[in-house]
Amino acid sequence: LHLYDLSRGIASALSPYILQEHVEGVWHTGIVVYGKEYYFGGDIYYDKPGETGFGKPRIAVHLGTTLRQRDELHAFIVDELKPIFTREAYDAARNNCNHFTDKVSMHLLGKHIPEEVLEQPKLMFRTNLGRILRPILTRVLGQYLEPKCTAEEIGLEGPRCHRAGSDAAVGSEEQAESC
Repeated sequence: LHLYDLSRGIASALSPYILQEHVEGVWHTGIVVYGKEYYFGGDIYYDKPGETGFGKPRIAVHLGTTLRQRDELHAFIVDELKPIFTREAYDAARNNCNHFTDKVSMHLLGKHIPEEVLEQPKLMFRTNLGRILRPILTRVLGQYLEPKCTAEEIGLEGPRCHRAGSDAAVGSEEQAESC
């Protein structure tokens, strides 16, 4: 699991004053498996681990090993997650990138991502400032992320590459894959 601090350190400095509790960052997450990092950013993408449009991850957490195949993950994403994780359905508190990686983790490993990441919006939105900022954060964070040219979008017809002229294919793995 890759964690990116969207506040770039500001949350760590200001959270004790705003939330009366210290948080290390405002986390965006991507889950790394099969040599790719899967994430939600307006749509569902996968890219080179640690080289997405979010920069370098601040923290990497090993979640475990899966026996599921890559084609099983892609079918799960297309059938189950693409209808839920859309730009229009994005909600900073209830339907964000961390909820996406949690659902993928549950599918692959049968376990949740760290609770402090998943529960972070509840901490913020229990304050007056957080409740005021929620619609703004939903609008700003839910906007379409222009992925890097190496990112591929998972669709009904298989992956679509944002790199001109590429026709990458979805394959399957025969061994256990580390997440």
